[in-house]
Amino acid sequence: MNKKTKERIARLYTTEHIPFRKKMIYQRYQIKNIGFYWLITELDEKKNLGFGYANLNNDNFAEWGYISIDELLENGAQLDNTWKPCTYAEAMKKITEENKMPN
Repeated sequence: MNKKTKERIARLYTTEHIPFRKKMIYQRYQIKNIGFYWLITELDEKKNLGFGYANLNNDNFAEWGYISIDELLENGAQLDNTWKPCTYAEAMKKITEENKMPN
């Protein structure tokens, strides 16, 4: 992630008033081969703690919550360096389209 993107990520608790569908998603971490992904909307850089949406290859049990970036990296997740910031609604459309594409 470039420094400019990192500087734009909202600090923890600063977007509580924004509905989930309208929250900006600044980063995506993923483990592609098993379909896991995490969408980061807020970040505490000192604690390396984010807030966002976690989907562990099951749309029915996906949820919003706090995410340890260190734990993601320790468990094999990778930052998607091609991710462009967009709203959650736009992110879900993009991910749905990606999932339709053949491997």
